[in-house]
Amino acid sequence: MDTYSECHAQNTSSFSGLLCPVVALPRCQEVQELGHRPSPPPPPPPPHPLLGNSLRHRNNPITRNFSVFLVDCYRTPDTMTSINTANINFKWDPKSLEIRTLAVERLLEPLVTQVTTLVNSSNKGPSNKKKGRSKKAHVLAASVETATQNFLEKGEKIAKESQFLKDELTAAVEDVRKQGDSMRQASGEFAEDPCSSVKRGNMVRAARALLSAVTHLLVLADMSDVYKLLLQLKLVEDNLVKVRNAGTEQDLGIQYKALKPEVDKLNIMAAKRQQELKDVHHKDQMAAARGVLQRNIPMLYTASRACLQHPDVAAYKANRDLIYKQLQHAVSGISNAAQATTTEDSALSQPAGGGELAYALNNFDKQIIVDPLAFSEERFRPSLEERLESIISGAALMADSSCTRDDRRERIVAECNSVRQALQDLLSEYMGNK
Repeated sequence: MDTYSECHAQNTSSFSGLLCPVVALPRCQEVQELGHRPSPPPPPPPPHPLLGNSLRHRNNPITRNFSVFLVDCYRTPDTMTSINTANINFKWDPKSLEIRTLAVERLLEPLVTQVTTLVNSSNKGPSNKKKGRSKKAHVLAASVETATQNFLEKGEKIAKESQFLKDELTAAVEDVRKQGDSMRQASGEFAEDPCSSVKRGNMVRAARALLSAVTHLLVLADMSDVYKLLLQLKLVEDNLVKVRNAGTEQDLGIQYKALKPEVDKLNIMAAKRQQELKDVHHKDQMAAARGVLQRNIPMLYTASRACLQHPDVAAYKANRDLIYKQLQHAVSGISNAAQATTTEDSALSQPAGGGELAYALNNFDKQIIVDPLAFSEERFRPSLEERLESIISGAALMADSSCTRDDRRERIVAECNSVRQALQDLLSEYMGNK
């Protein structure tokens, strides 16, 4: 057993602040560029299990310390910074280390595992073991250096190509380079004397700084991805205005034809972002907003055409404006979900279709309250059944959407059947009390 293994077997406590949870999901475009090339496999593990193996246990208290560790390294304000670029309100602090996607977590895993394996140490005093060099520590240090170099190469490429946060990305790459140099020096000194508490402590501090720098770079790359989505969202939003304000049927057809491919492109980008979001609420918000957008755009075309054909009918104009307002809510919902943010006007980010159904249900509740003595089956039954079926049809559209999860689809269907039966029971009760 070499000196490093002897020291490692002797010590039982570990540096816990270098771990993050790991989930494997599709990577976003910019973040994927920063993925690791396969690094040389580490040597066979020492008798004590490496902390890297505990990465896959989300309930392990060690893994929960990662966010605390990042906050300690980068003290950033809790307030959100809004960046207005090309009329796009970007609600994200460039200094933030908050990880909002599973892709970033996955990309951090290899480096976290390598660094954690290297810095496994105890907090005990100086070791009494014989001093000496460690071949294993040298190999692990080399793997960390290789992974860091890969981040640098990909980060430089992204910084050059990015149209957004270019200065921040460039600075983040330089920070990774600086911290990587410090880590290389500290790990080299530690490998020469792995039982030195001072050298081990220096390497631990260098490792913390390196992981913070890499995390910051990944988060900035993630922000760059979101900015591309928001650019596409802005394009769709502008085209929606053109469809709504078209002056002739010919102009309406041209604007609608131009809108459709942009919406398809946005839907692909939003679906990809939806898969990567960590927060379930934001995933649902994105799915609902995408569903409203897909369903209401053809309706906007139809309503706008009706307005052009019958300009004197106020009801057609009101219908068009209502549909357009729902689309505005959907755009706001996609923007907020993509950035994993909430606003004071959170109601606007909720699916407009769902809000419309809730309003219709509230009105329906009021209409079913009838004086039993004044109840007439011929008068009330057809009207109530028709209104309920209209509401259920709207719910069915949401249930059949590709964005709706299977368990929610089943619940919607079950509740619709329950409401149908409840109405029949109520009508029977009215008839029995006459």
